[in-house]
Amino acid sequence: MKINNEVSIELRKIRAALDDMYDKLNVNLYEKNLATKVSYKEVKPFDKVSENFRYIAKTLTAIQDSEIIGD
Repeated sequence: MKINNEVSIELRKIRAALDDMYDKLNVNLYEKNLATKVSYKEVKPFDKVSENFRYIAKTLTAIQDSEIIGD
């Protein structure tokens, strides 16, 4: 795959945005369980989207490693 310099710059911006989202989602939150006694279960939001992040990061890396052509 061949990409130009503008695409390469945009890919770096997308990668930075993904890294920022990862940092914000990789925290522990608590989900309230209602029953006779109230309890809380620890939940990491990132666990629910980690497979998507892996796919996007892998694809971006493959594109960035492609041949860069001039403008």
